[in-house]
Amino acid sequence: MNNVYDIKEKLPTPKWAKFIPPLVVLVVVVLLLTSGFYTVDSGEEAVVLRFGKHVETVTTSGLKWKLPLIDSVEKVKVSEVKRLEFGFRTVKEGADAQYRDVPAEALMLTGDENLINVETIVQYRIVDIEKFLFEVTLGEDALRVAAEATIRRVVANHPMDAALTENKLSIQQEIKDDLQAILDGYNLGISVTAVQLQDVFPPSEVNDAFKDVASAREDRSSYINQSETYANEIIPKARGNAAEAINKAAAFKEQRIAEAQGDVAMFNSILVEYRQGKGVTRTRLYLEMMEDILPGIQVYIVNEDGSTVKWLPLQGGDIN
Repeated sequence: MNNVYDIKEKLPTPKWAKFIPPLVVLVVVVLLLTSGFYTVDSGEEAVVLRFGKHVETVTTSGLKWKLPLIDSVEKVKVSEVKRLEFGFRTVKEGADAQYRDVPAEALMLTGDENLINVETIVQYRIVDIEKFLFEVTLGEDALRVAAEATIRRVVANHPMDAALTENKLSIQQEIKDDLQAILDGYNLGISVTAVQLQDVFPPSEVNDAFKDVASAREDRSSYINQSETYANEIIPKARGNAAEAINKAAAFKEQRIAEAQGDVAMFNSILVEYRQGKGVTRTRLYLEMMEDILPGIQVYIVNEDGSTVKWLPLQGGDIN
């Protein structure tokens, strides 16, 4: 046994054995350095934390590097439009989509003290990654609470008919504006892109009564449309008749003026002749007038001195 140990002790150490420790150190260093690389995808932003403290915000996509074992990275998709669902949950998306109702979220009180179910979708986008990650703990949970409170408050400020049919667009815009103001006050770094009242319907217990109301509302709209159609037919006709009457009156006016002007011209011409021979003109006018008054009679002309009269019978219309 002593001989065996002596032989082992006398064996020479390989030359390459001295390179093993440096090689191990080099491999460890390379692994550490490569572990510091990370990728920021398009549409993403990242924050670098060193011992939990924010030291850098990365807004450009590509291959980046951080200190291994010291720095950590949190990435957020800032270009992605996300959505919150109130009153329902999407179980399966696509052509054969499936949904699950959440009655406790959907049931709300309106301004005229009626109960309705309001299913709402809130779409949002993260616009400031630093505010989103560091200003508020659990930012998306805070968004959900603020959104639900805003929806209930706005619905409670409007009557039931406004939420059901008449004023959906303005209610959606009011919810969006009020919710954005709240989120800005929280410094949440979120922009609300859209609010949609997905479905608004009455509780099942009073659904039949609401159907009757909706039917009556449709009948009212139908009657209004019919009356407007009739008015659109009658009013143009009345305007046309009025324009025709006005044109006739204007034409009659012009005719009467022309006739009066003609009478004046004739009178003036007669006046000129009368002044040139008053006796003759007077006699002629008298005879013409008598002819008009007593048509078809025989006319006798008698001398003025009353002596023997030579008379000449003249038929009506022959006097010159």
